[in-house]
Formats: sequence, C-alpha cells, structure tokens
Amino acid sequence: MLYSYPQLLLLVWLAIVAGQEDILPTAVNSRPGPQDGRIVGGWATNITHFPHQVSLQLGTRHICGGTIIAPNVILTAAHCVVKVDEPQSYSIRAGSTLWSSGGSYIRARRIIPHGQFNAPTHMNNDIALVLLQKSLVYSSAIQPISLVVSTDNVPVQAQLFVSGWGSTSVDQVVTSPRLHYTTVVQMDRLRCTQNYFGAGTVTGTMFCAGSKSGLGDRDSCMGDSGGPLITKVGGRFKLLGIVSWGLGCANAQYPGVYTYVTAYGAWLAQTLSTLA
Repeated sequence: MLYSYPQLLLLVWLAIVAGQEDILPTAVNSRPGPQDGRIVGGWATNITHFPHQVSLQLGTRHICGGTIIAPNVILTAAHCVVKVDEPQSYSIRAGSTLWSSGGSYIRARRIIPHGQFNAPTHMNNDIALVLLQKSLVYSSAIQPISLVVSTDNVPVQAQLFVSGWGSTSVDQVVTSPRLHYTTVVQMDRLRCTQNYFGAGTVTGTMFCAGSKSGLGDRDSCMGDSGGPLITKVGGRFKLLGIVSWGLGCANAQYPGVYTYVTAYGAWLAQTLSTLA
C-alpha cells in the first residue's frame, strides 16, 4: 500500500532528490505521496503574487513550504521540521520565484513544533513555527500574511489557492525550479473522513480540499507540505490552511488534508508571546 504519513515521505523525498530512489520500497516509488514541492494541475507564477511564501530547506535542498507571519517567524508543518534539536540544519529562502537562488536566504535559530503533534492520532496538530536568525526585510516580494480567524466568513465553496515548488506531473518526482500554484475548494468533511478510514484520521483541526470538478485533477503534493493555502476574505488574502498530508496526489478519492490554522489561534498567540 502507499505510505500515508509525511514523516516517512519526507525521508522518501530526501532519498529521491539525493538520487537514491533504488533504496525505496516499490509502493513508494510507484506513486509519490504528499511531501515536497509539487503542484498538480497548476500554473507557473511569480513570488510577487505569493509574497508570503517561502521555501523551507534542509541543507541545500528544498523540502517543504512555509508562510511568513512576522519578520522573523515562519509558519510551517510540524512534520517538516523533525530535527527540532538541530535548527541550524534548516534555512528558508524568501522573496524569490526560484527556490534555489535569489531573494533572502536565512538560517533558522529555533524550531517550535506543537507540543501535541501526532497526538492522539497521526498527523494531528501538524503545525510549527520556525524562528529565524535575523529578520526579513519586507518588499513587494516578501510580505507577511494574516490568518483567517473564527469571525471571518469563508464560504463553503470559496476559491482556495495553494502554492509550492516541484514537479508538475503526478508521474515525476522532480522539484521544479519555479513557483507554481493551483486552485482548490473545501471538500465534504464526512465523505473525506470516510474515504480515509483505515488510512488516516481527519480530525476536527483538519480539513480536506481538492478540485472543484471532483475529478482530482488539482492538488498539492510532495514538498508542498508545510506551505500555505490561502483565500480571499474581505478583499484581501488570508491564510486558511497548511499543507499537511494525504494519499497520493490529485486523487479524487483522497483529497489533500490541511491543518486548519484558525483552530490554533490560541496556541500561536501564546507561543509567539514567548518569542517577544
């Protein structure tokens, strides 16, 4: 069967980008899972359209996405930063359409995952903060984004935008040099939960999103993990979700599962207050 938990898939992705696909299980080689930089059914774009987006890197490799929420704070998924005690291993690139060059490149100083990540179920509380060694300088290509709050009105079929780097084909696991994005909508929670039964648990702090057509032709995928899913509220874009997990990519039966950022307002406020 396909491996469903992104912590394992992150190791898979690192093996792939290192050119060691031969060491991976056949099931994983045959169909990539939801972890690093691929937008399926999307379009190339410029960072100025998604200035909140950053590339989270381990060593010299793009591994996940992230979102600027303060000059020195990046929001990402907890499963993207498993080396909590080695923050110096991580860095981000902001303000560049290319993940490998340009913009601002800054190393991490501290990693703060949610204390209940993976509890009581796998991938629950998949949210983390990355504190940078120095602050970003805002520009047209580097901007923070506000979070969707409980009082915001987000229609059920609101258009959602997800962005990231990587291959644009389900059949190829190759990081794209250029930022891509696609549009999705929220999917029915009950149906999504039922579809994932036996493969993973969709908790109340997660939501599913996929192609509006229902055909599974648009999705986030490997390496987009940790990246932003945004929507327009009151005329401006806000962050609604974090790319978290799923089975395969662009599969109509298994839409992408996202961390519901709005559910973590109290955790974020408390955690950010300790950084001041």
